[in-house]
Amino acid sequence: YYIRLAPGVRASKLDRLLEDVGLALGAQSVPTGTLLMKKGLYKLSVQREEVASPTFSQMLSEYKEDFYAPIFVGVSESGSLIYKDLNKLPNLIVGGTTGSGKSVLLHSFIMSLLKSDAKLYLCDPKMVEFQRYSRYNAVNSVANSVLETSAVIAELTKLMNSRFSALRKKGFRSASEMHKQIPGSMPPVCLIIDEWADLVLQDKSLQRQLAILAQKGRAAGISIILATQRPAASVISGLIKANFPGRIALRVASAVDSRVILDKSGAEKIDDIGMGLMLDATGSAPLLFRAPNIQNIDSELKALGLKKSRVSGIFSIFGF
Repeated sequence: YYIRLAPGVRASKLDRLLEDVGLALGAQSVPTGTLLMKKGLYKLSVQREEVASPTFSQMLSEYKEDFYAPIFVGVSESGSLIYKDLNKLPNLIVGGTTGSGKSVLLHSFIMSLLKSDAKLYLCDPKMVEFQRYSRYNAVNSVANSVLETSAVIAELTKLMNSRFSALRKKGFRSASEMHKQIPGSMPPVCLIIDEWADLVLQDKSLQRQLAILAQKGRAAGISIILATQRPAASVISGLIKANFPGRIALRVASAVDSRVILDKSGAEKIDDIGMGLMLDATGSAPLLFRAPNIQNIDSELKALGLKKSRVSGIFSIFGF
C-alpha cells in the first residue's frame, strides 16, 4: 500500500500503528513501513500469505547471478529468492538469540561461498559448529581460541597488504576486477567468526585488529561475517558497526538488542525460527526474509562436490 500523508500527520505515527494494522489485516508478520522521500509517500508492506523456507539446493539451482562472493540469504516476504554479493557489503553482522536460526544461516553462507571457490577462514570458540569444514581445501583454517583468532586476523592483514601491492603493480583497482580479467588470480576471501562475544570479552584488542582489516579489506577481496548471540553495545561497539554496513537481526530478546544491530527496533517482534531483518548499504529500511532450510549439512556438502584435503582435522594457519 502507498499512503500520502495529510499535512501535519507525522510518519512516526504510522510506525507506532504497524502492529495494529497487521492485526486488522490478518498479516503473517508485523508490517513494515518505508518512507519514499522523493515521491512523498509512505510504503506499507503487508505479508498476507506465509512463505515457505527454500532449501539450499533450491537456491543453488536457481542462482543465476555472477557475484564475486555470493551468499544465499533466503526468501523475501514477496516470495523472491535473495542473493547478495558479500564483497559489495562488504562486511556483515549477524545477531540472534539461541534457537533463532543463526547457525543454519551461517552454514548457508559458508556453503554458498565454498561453491564460488572462495577461501575461508573460520573461527569457532564452541569447537563443534565449523569442525566439518576443516577437511576441505578451500578452508584455510579453523580457529578455536582467542590466540588463534588473533593469529588469523594478523595473517589476513598480511594477505591484504600483499594483494594491494599486486593490484598496484598490475594496475587494477580491486581484487574482483583483477579476478574477472585474470580468472583465478584473486579469489574472494572471507573470515567468518561465530560467537564473537566469547572472543571479544576475553581480549578487547581483537576489536581494533578486526577494524583495521575491515576498513580496507573490500578492495583486496577480503570480507568478514561476524555472528553473535549477545548483541550488546560492549560486544558490537561503535568501532565495529562503523565498518560493518551489512546487518542481519534474527529473533532478539529486546528492542535494545535490535537497535544495537539495526539501529532501529523490530527484530524483537520476530516470533519464528529462521526469520530475520536484513539491512545493507543500499536500502533505508530492513528487508524481512526467511533463511534457507538445511536438513542435513553433510549431505548438502557432498552434493556440492568440493575438493577434500588429504589431511583431516582442524588446520592451523601455519599449515600443521
